[in-house]
Amino acid sequence: MVGLTSLTFSPAYEYANVKVFENPSDPKNSLIYFILIILFTIFVIILAKKSEKFLRFVMYSLLFISSFYVFYPFFGITSIIPSTIVLCILLRKPNSLTINVSAFLLACGVTAMFGISLEPIPVLILLAILAIYDFIAVYSTKHMVDLAESIMKLKLPLLFIIPSKEKPIILGVGDVVIPNILTVSAQTFLTSQTIFNIKVPALTTLMGGTVGLIVLIIFSERFKSPHAGLPFINTGAILGFFIGCLMTS
Repeated sequence: MVGLTSLTFSPAYEYANVKVFENPSDPKNSLIYFILIILFTIFVIILAKKSEKFLRFVMYSLLFISSFYVFYPFFGITSIIPSTIVLCILLRKPNSLTINVSAFLLACGVTAMFGISLEPIPVLILLAILAIYDFIAVYSTKHMVDLAESIMKLKLPLLFIIPSKEKPIILGVGDVVIPNILTVSAQTFLTSQTIFNIKVPALTTLMGGTVGLIVLIIFSERFKSPHAGLPFINTGAILGFFIGCLMTS
């Protein structure tokens, strides 16, 4: 759903010129994105140990700013109103429903913004780097597990809570946003045949990422310990992208 909704949102973001990078073809953009993720992770982990109150204030402030830009292409300066509503709901009733809905809106907006800001080559580089990083961060250093626990404790909309047989599966927003950036990028920058107004490489990227997500959920159901999502989902999205490109070449 995030991928399809992001594809629907992306024309509005292009029209409003809500972009993250000025030069969408520059591979250095991938490095900048990766460095920002590293710095954000370090920041959250340190603050979670030092001052949860200050971390909560910072995170909700960032959430409000992010929400404003997510809504901006549709409501302009009045985006401050829905952004305030989202923030108030999360502060008053931070349950699984409000967290999932808020995470969904943020994921769709952020995916659209980055998707129209990066051409497929930089995105492919980013997906490969982040899949390796996620694997190391979950299975080796395990600091991504600490990050997820901090986010859950603060009840922030940076994760999705998926019901399962025994206990819910927690899926980070990044696990949905990052592969779908390639979906939006393919739709924005490639010239290709379309199916239901979706360019074939964008559609196959979306399908590949979905298959990767299904495999991840099945894997998580069988093995109850924390698992890295991006190696599964990014691999599916990348394979789907190349299949779509071959189909239309």
